[in-house]
Amino acid sequence: MKAKDAKASFDRLKSQIRGKTLERMVLLYGEERYLRLQYLSIIMKYFDARKGDMNTDCYEGRNVNVGAVIDQAETLPFLAQDRVMIFQDTGLFKAGGDQLAEYLKNPCETTVFIFCESEVDERSRLYKILKEKGSVAQIDEQTRESLQGVIGSFLKKEGKRISLETANRILDKTGNNMAMLRSELEKLVTYCYDKEVIATEDVETICCQNIEDKIFELLDALAAKEAKKAMSLYYDLLALKEPPIKLLVLMEKQFNQLLQIRLLRDEGELKETIAGKVGINPYFIGRYMNQASMYTAGQLREIFERAVSTDEDIKTGRISDQLGVETLILSLL
Repeated sequence: MKAKDAKASFDRLKSQIRGKTLERMVLLYGEERYLRLQYLSIIMKYFDARKGDMNTDCYEGRNVNVGAVIDQAETLPFLAQDRVMIFQDTGLFKAGGDQLAEYLKNPCETTVFIFCESEVDERSRLYKILKEKGSVAQIDEQTRESLQGVIGSFLKKEGKRISLETANRILDKTGNNMAMLRSELEKLVTYCYDKEVIATEDVETICCQNIEDKIFELLDALAAKEAKKAMSLYYDLLALKEPPIKLLVLMEKQFNQLLQIRLLRDEGELKETIAGKVGINPYFIGRYMNQASMYTAGQLREIFERAVSTDEDIKTGRISDQLGVETLILSLL
């Protein structure tokens, strides 16, 4: 589903909840796990479902027995209006869902089906049935503008105000991670209990820096050949209990993005087009393009391949994770 259609599907879901017109088959899917789980909770309340209740059946993970699910779906609720069946990250929209799709063409009228999935194949029969007969919402990472609104609304309820500049500084640290954003906002409210306006210095004092942002700083230092700063940033990340292999994976991801950006820029693509193709928030694309311009495409390809090779050496036991990452960093200085 395209980004525009995904937003429309999410807006439609919220409208159906407000208007009490939600269908009895619901699918929530997409990258934004925090919001998916939040809306799963809202929809459970909508249908008066509670985990542990005899009329609520929960299925989690990829070992769902579809035959048993169908048998249970045919069971009438006990002293209640509905039986609610909840499915979380079952993978049924990727494989194994055809039998359930066939059943959902004519399901038991007293049974509600709620699916909350991180991955969905929109070509699957199960997805098509939910799309036709149910309420479907793709919940992906929110835009920076949406998250600015989340910050403003949250702080307004707490009797606090914040400038756009300071809100953006929070987002610089949390990225699009809504769970992290919520946690940092709660910390800020507690820290600024006696203040009406939250200032940038409060954010700098209290809020944790996004790991990917620190990786970005590390790559900046590597590009500038600032050995002392690069190693200091690396050891800061280790002090935060971040596993070296995780840092390596993030470095691989970022160098791969920089390579794609450099190639697209060399082809004359516009900034907005590059952001869409690489999958980077347009707000940040300028930073990434500046970093990519510090290397040639050939250099970025060589660095990315070196990072992949280091990853392979670590996973096959030829080198320890910390030594492997340190050796890679030093080789780039």
